[in-house]
Amino acid sequence: MSEAELVIDGHELTNCLATGNFSQVWEATPSGSGTSVAMKLLLPEALADKDQVKLFKHEINVVKQLEHPNIIRYIDSAVTKKQAYYTMEYFRGLNLKSLIRADLHSVHLRANKLMECCTQAFAYMHEKGWIHKDIKPDNILLTKGGEVRVIDFSLASKPSSSVGHMMTRKKSIAIQGTRTYIAPELIKRERLTPAADIYSLGVLFYEALAGRPPFMGGTPNELLMMHVRDQPDLPSSYHPNVHPEADALVMKMLKKKPSDRHESMQEVFTEVRSLKLFRQDPEEFKMAKLAKLAAEEETSVDQRLDSRADAARVASGAPAPKPPAPKPQPKRAAPVAEKPAAVAPTPQASSPQPAAPQQPAMPQYPGQYPPMQQPMMPQQPAAQYPMQPGMMPPGQYPPGQYPPGQYPGQYPPGMPGQPQQMPPQTGMPYPGQQGGQPQPTQGQPPANAPQQQPAAPPSPPPNEEPEQPEGIDWINIS
Repeated sequence: MSEAELVIDGHELTNCLATGNFSQVWEATPSGSGTSVAMKLLLPEALADKDQVKLFKHEINVVKQLEHPNIIRYIDSAVTKKQAYYTMEYFRGLNLKSLIRADLHSVHLRANKLMECCTQAFAYMHEKGWIHKDIKPDNILLTKGGEVRVIDFSLASKPSSSVGHMMTRKKSIAIQGTRTYIAPELIKRERLTPAADIYSLGVLFYEALAGRPPFMGGTPNELLMMHVRDQPDLPSSYHPNVHPEADALVMKMLKKKPSDRHESMQEVFTEVRSLKLFRQDPEEFKMAKLAKLAAEEETSVDQRLDSRADAARVASGAPAPKPPAPKPQPKRAAPVAEKPAAVAPTPQASSPQPAAPQQPAMPQYPGQYPPMQQPMMPQQPAAQYPMQPGMMPPGQYPPGQYPPGQYPGQYPPGMPGQPQQMPPQTGMPYPGQQGGQPQPTQGQPPANAPQQQPAAPPSPPPNEEPEQPEGIDWINIS
């Protein structure tokens, strides 16, 4: 607007407060007065539309008739071919829609007073014979002190009679109102009654408590069908501090049938005055929520610091810290793996046998043979031992007998240059002995010959080791 257009009938327009499709609201200062007023004026495009001018005149007519502390106060108006406006008190408050989006907590702190003021204002309108028809948070102004003003009466109408309703349906007039807050009976083109305002105010209360309206559809037609068909969730399902009494009030105001709602807006006001809206004081609820968020943020900061420290360590090339030592676990005995028994090759009788690997000598006991004991071995399947001619495996000798030609403490027969020892006489016949007298065998000295210590067995040739099958413990009976 030009500087000349910023002055209308002695009112200097200083600040644009809101802009709509067909009108604007300005803060204006009358000439010779230091008090600001609000001016609502039609835009030039709307001024050229006769229907918009007629609707604007209707709004001025309604607001002139309403004098209530919670309804915006009318001051002056003018409608000409060049301009159309009306002035009202300048109320320094924000609309409820922006407050819900920006600071729902501040709305909860003033929720009781907000509901009381709104129900009183609309109850007064109904007593004057007017139905607002466009109740929504955008048309409610609220200050920090909890003062409320209702604005925008462009759709206000008288309740329809039966005859007027029939004529309206035949004309197929378009649905008037905002889809998010419109009553189901208006969508179905039924009679207009004060119950329509009760439904729209219930949607407003729902949004003020829960922070969102009960229905949010993808398309305008889907949203209208939700009002007619769907049952909304409780406000407490979106905000846990909402009291069940507030749930009950709002859900009754949102009944599909007008007869199931409150009988009048005055009845809603009476119920709101004695209503408990929240389980916990909103300020206490906010402090508890902030404390919880602070604790979660502290935990998150600690985690971020750890991550940054790890990143700095990696960038500097420092070694990673050693992980904590695991707790010692009780040891368990490992299962003994069974190995397949290897079959020892049977030596040829014609070729001399290599000397068995030397084993620790078994203790000798005077006057008796060493006890026949087998060494302690793990449990293994029965193995075949290298057999010599006329020799039996250990542990399978008859009681008191030994294999022929083999005696403890002797070398195997047939080895040249090796002395043979005779066991001491115990009265038991041995092989090669008659009548209890030992008989010398081939290569054996007489019994009265002096005993000599047996020489060590010859060492195997270099790079040669006695053949020993894997998994077999050799037993040398010497």
